[in-house]
Amino acid sequence: DTENLLTEAVDALIARAGDDETLTNLLVDFTMEKTDDDKSWDVSREIIDTGRLILNENNRSEIAHFNGKTIPEFAAIKSRLLEAVKDIEDQTVSLAQQALDLLEGNCIDSKAFSGEYFPKHLLSIKNKNFNPKNKRYFEPDDIKINKSADRSAIENCIPKLLETLAEIYENFQRRDFYQAFLKNITPLSLLNTVNDELTKIQQEQNILSISEFNKLINDQIQNQPAPFIYERLGERYRHFFIDEFQDTSEMQWQNLIPLIDNATSSEEFGERGSLMIVGDPKQSIYRWRGGKAEQFITLSGGTIPFSNQEYQLFPLEQNYRSYSQIISFNNDFFKFLSNEFTHVDYKDLYENKSQQKANDKTGGYVEIAFIPDISDDEDAPDKEQLYVEATLATIEKTLTLGFQYHDIAILTRKRGHGVAVANYLTEKNIPIISSETLMIGNSTDVRFIIHMLRYLKNNADLQAKAQILHFIGVKNKAGDLLHDFIAVGMAQTSESDFEKWLLKHEIALCFPDIRKKSLYEAVEIVLSKFVDCANAYVQHFLDLVLERDIRYQAGISDFLDYWDKNSEKFSIPSPENSNAVRIMTIHKSKGLEFPVVIFPFAEENYSRNPKDKLWLDSDESVFGLPRVLVDNTTAVDSFGAEASLVYQQKKQEELVDNVNVLYVALTRAEEQLYV
Repeated sequence: DTENLLTEAVDALIARAGDDETLTNLLVDFTMEKTDDDKSWDVSREIIDTGRLILNENNRSEIAHFNGKTIPEFAAIKSRLLEAVKDIEDQTVSLAQQALDLLEGNCIDSKAFSGEYFPKHLLSIKNKNFNPKNKRYFEPDDIKINKSADRSAIENCIPKLLETLAEIYENFQRRDFYQAFLKNITPLSLLNTVNDELTKIQQEQNILSISEFNKLINDQIQNQPAPFIYERLGERYRHFFIDEFQDTSEMQWQNLIPLIDNATSSEEFGERGSLMIVGDPKQSIYRWRGGKAEQFITLSGGTIPFSNQEYQLFPLEQNYRSYSQIISFNNDFFKFLSNEFTHVDYKDLYENKSQQKANDKTGGYVEIAFIPDISDDEDAPDKEQLYVEATLATIEKTLTLGFQYHDIAILTRKRGHGVAVANYLTEKNIPIISSETLMIGNSTDVRFIIHMLRYLKNNADLQAKAQILHFIGVKNKAGDLLHDFIAVGMAQTSESDFEKWLLKHEIALCFPDIRKKSLYEAVEIVLSKFVDCANAYVQHFLDLVLERDIRYQAGISDFLDYWDKNSEKFSIPSPENSNAVRIMTIHKSKGLEFPVVIFPFAEENYSRNPKDKLWLDSDESVFGLPRVLVDNTTAVDSFGAEASLVYQQKKQEELVDNVNVLYVALTRAEEQLYV
């Protein structure tokens, strides 16, 4: 689990504060910067976010430029940039003053301009309170002159004024670029330190993260002849088949190219090797882990990375899953959406390569419904409530049409929406299967074990003690006396008194003895007293405890920390043949099909930028780095022509990724689709 490794590495880094003076000063400065910006003083989240760059192969070439850079070197870059920002601002103030002096020198009053907007613009720059959202002046016609003014005198000054403003705006671009990088430089300066901690942890635990494994393989086989690679593998492959190619990362593909090239360009016993690739770039929804639609688009466009350039392309136009109405709707809808793209390849993908032919399943049904507009109604339920109510109504409608619960799947983009639907349907006694219902942490028995571990860690944890008593009371069928049972148990303030009181209820426990046991043994003792181990949730929980105990020698405290950070990731497999509505995210539905698909909360704001980063080319003489990291915001569009191109390309990538997710959602339905 690379995320756990990263968290452990960041925790180890922060634990060094106080011992390493350079690191300590950096962390203190970072904390002060955050508090000055009215943000949480906890710096670990930003360091973890930046640390993920190490684990993501999409950043590999950029991260390589940071190798060997020390914290003092980053501090020097930061000081240099801060000084450069100050110089730019001083120069900009001077330029604005020159423009104002030019107007004054030519006896041009501010009232000569419409609304006095132009001189106010210059004053705002001079006074360092310029609003970047305000109008800017690039052309002579942008400067509005009052009819009563001396137009001739003003027009003679306009070329110089516009020239000065062009220089000011260019300065703003550089200043904003520098400041954007300064927001990220502190966590970036810790990259090498985090990476060192990651390496140390992996060596100590004798493990290798999958991201590090791919990188290691890539480093070893690049520029190596295929026979050498085969010799190291101990096997020789002549025929390759890659399914779901759109999910293959760039590095994984580069690792395979030498082997495939050798197989397809040579013969053995008169037979040439082969490669078969199957996939759909419209279902590429894992860019964040290296899978990019562009890789498949380029390959299918005829750019072949092998010596043997022979290839055949077979479009799979027949849809064998869905009924004709659903196929027709998706064909029309996604062709319409293609007009949203400015990128030629993305537009072509949905305009010309998203049309599917129907099969012999005629009919089907597509419904697009809108929840009521409640923006002006203070007494109306919130939008989430309207969505879950509409979802229930749709389920009831499909049941009247002869469908069963197990025919229905509810797909959501965000996990939180799935939780809201699951909670509401559970209240209405609709049987469901979802990641939440299958989560180990939602099992009453598992929650009891966790509460018991918390009490064993700290017997002053009254909340854990109360939860333990509640579980025991329910199990012993205390009924109306449950409250009294809990109250009496809580009154046993000393642990020995608590043990004696439990013994009166035929529960023999010795908490000090349990604490002396290993993690797994302690859990087994608790289970033997209270819980049926045949429970599937408990069995999976026991497997997890055993792994942490054997592999990491984790104690109770270590395990609880691990559980608090990762409990939502653990679930049991979905039971087969259960008549229940399935609730899942769109990503988890990929490759699946359902007779009825319901897609609530279908109001994604595609114009909103996700909280990610962009790498931009930089002046190495200023930054000390060829590429720098900035937040992905609309401000990047104003950092200059090159930055604007990167930003616009990123916007198109985000759009195609979002449309791809929508494509996956709307093509899961066999017979009925409700949006």
